[in-house]
Amino acid sequence: MNKVTVAKGRSAVTKMSSREIAALTGKQHKHVLDDCRKLFEALNLQSADFSADYQDDKGRTYQEYWLDQDLTLTLMTGYSIPLRHKVAKRWRQLESGEVLPQKSASYLPEYRRARAIKMEVEAMNIALSFMPKLSDIAKQTAMARAVNDAAGMELLPLPQVDEHYHSAGEVGEMLGVSAQKIGRVANANNLKTDQYGITVMDKSAHSNKQVEAFRYNAEGVKALRHLIHGADVA
Repeated sequence: MNKVTVAKGRSAVTKMSSREIAALTGKQHKHVLDDCRKLFEALNLQSADFSADYQDDKGRTYQEYWLDQDLTLTLMTGYSIPLRHKVAKRWRQLESGEVLPQKSASYLPEYRRARAIKMEVEAMNIALSFMPKLSDIAKQTAMARAVNDAAGMELLPLPQVDEHYHSAGEVGEMLGVSAQKIGRVANANNLKTDQYGITVMDKSAHSNKQVEAFRYNAEGVKALRHLIHGADVA
């Protein structure tokens, strides 16, 4: 079984190989492989996404599958109660830290995860290079989310944000004007600077494309209120 992180206090990504399922249940591995393929087909999943190679003592290469907890327990639904109990007990031991996790003999799952993280970092670096106005917080957040999604666990912590930032729409609601007017006033008075807020990545209103968007801090809201409603309410 492959435990990426311990479960206590953190998110965990745990996987069990089809060989271990076979050993726990006393079934032949080839029969467990067949059961896995039927499971993938029923759930409309690509078996290649869960496949890895391993070598026996003689250096011969064979196929195995690595399943997360949901898929493992779904597979076990078709097995007898004593066999399901063995697998459930194994999961409990691993999640509680009572037993040490096993690594895949071929290390292919670990290699594929590391490669996915590397590719995600490279892709994010390219994407961020086209958004030079992004704040450091926004860049750190984007990179952390991309890496953590690829890794399936929290490798990079999200940055701490002490100050609250408001979208143009939120500021517009505060001041009783449209988001478009907030944007026009901010552009005309050069308010989209570090003094008045930060630039972040946001989803375009008209597509799934990620675009730059400005978020206003308290000073930004104050400046906009002054410009729109006058000095007497600033």
